[in-house]
Amino acid sequence: MENLRLLIVDDIEDNRLVLNAICRKMEGFDLKEAVDGVDAITVCETWHPHIILMDVMMPNLDGFEASKVIKARFPETVIIIVTAVIDPHMEANMASIGVAAYVHKPIDKELIRYKLQSFGAFLRSKDGIHAKLSTKEALNPFCPDVRHFKTIFDISDAEGMMDFGVWVLSRCEERRSGTSSKVDPMIELFYELMRQGIREEKQVSIIIEESFEEIFVTMKLANPIVLKPKAQELADDLQSNCIIRQNLACVRLHNKGAASTVKPLSRAKVIEKISEPKKEAALPEPQTIAEPIIAVAPVVEPVIEKEVRTIDENEQGLLRQSFVEKTSAVDYVREIGGDVLDEIRDLEGLDEEWIEKLNILESEPSHENIRQFADGVLGVYVRAMNNLFEFTALAYALSSLGTFMKEHADEIIADSSKLKMLVMLTEHLGSDLTSWREHIFSLQDAADIHYLDSSFFSSCMQIEQIVGNKEIETDDDNDMEFF
Repeated sequence: MENLRLLIVDDIEDNRLVLNAICRKMEGFDLKEAVDGVDAITVCETWHPHIILMDVMMPNLDGFEASKVIKARFPETVIIIVTAVIDPHMEANMASIGVAAYVHKPIDKELIRYKLQSFGAFLRSKDGIHAKLSTKEALNPFCPDVRHFKTIFDISDAEGMMDFGVWVLSRCEERRSGTSSKVDPMIELFYELMRQGIREEKQVSIIIEESFEEIFVTMKLANPIVLKPKAQELADDLQSNCIIRQNLACVRLHNKGAASTVKPLSRAKVIEKISEPKKEAALPEPQTIAEPIIAVAPVVEPVIEKEVRTIDENEQGLLRQSFVEKTSAVDYVREIGGDVLDEIRDLEGLDEEWIEKLNILESEPSHENIRQFADGVLGVYVRAMNNLFEFTALAYALSSLGTFMKEHADEIIADSSKLKMLVMLTEHLGSDLTSWREHIFSLQDAADIHYLDSSFFSSCMQIEQIVGNKEIETDDDNDMEFF
């Protein structure tokens, strides 16, 4: 394979310079940059990057929405999120769309290079170097009933750790085991422990055991494990899927769809944790680069005035509508009654029409085709949702989007790039609505019926911002929070 194409996406120039300086020293990568989510999608359409380092909080289109579009159009692209925000809710949503890994700011240069090299090697080859040794004794503390072989890695440097990372990524893909929200923290935890172990004893061992439903990955060190803050944080993220005992650290990766037989815990189960010595020889830590407080002066460009739309008090009340108590889909469907439920289920007939009318609009942009989609598709959703008090805010967001499309029809028709972006983003909004409808009203497996609210609001508003070149202004920005 030729050089891998690596795209760096961040709206702050200093951050792009830092990431570029880190990445350009690695062999085997060609680099490009994008300044926001819209720019990233445009680059992906023409350049097709293999790996993307994606910031989250950006103007025009944020990293979450951009990642959704990119993963849907280019599912093989590896997206690594670079963020200063450690938000479990956000990370769960990112994992659900296929984000592969996270790098938290301030950036650890060694770690980001390790992750890029690991994913790069994974993309170049699906075969890792490993050995299988027959045994009948399970090493992992989770399950004694495993098949009678082990896969063992003896690691003495970062390159050996990279071989392990490539192997486990390939194995999990092959077996469709685990999720990015577990695999990536596990690899990062073991990387942290590996650095500690190599300093102390020059070699660590990783032993992989497998049942038919799960993979168990155990790191074995000669000395007791001392959990430093970063390693402790990663272990906590893995919760009941991580056990640390004396000189062993073990992580369990579930097969997708397999039920867990262990009751989840609120944090990682650490057995006989060893306290860190009072005084330990200080070791140089990797230099970190903090996110800049003041951005460098931008290049002077022609100023494009943006329309500022002020959200009035009634609109803000709708969009700030919140539901403190979680309501499961089963309980909700039981309460709403048959007539309303039938009307919502009838929306299934709109799925194909949604795509069909967008395709017609893209190929034949006209006022009539815009109106057909706004009134004949979005309007039907709005009327159905207005019968559900819990989703009046979502109905308002869709209604506002339809009104916006009709009011800005001339701009959309005249600008092919805006038309293409509108169609692309609205197509993904329709896909999200289909998923929302299925998981709440058909499968009824959603633990909370409002699990996609913020994503819908964000999508509708960002479509207006991008296509209409407008800013959304409220009386109090802190009251509204989107990805």
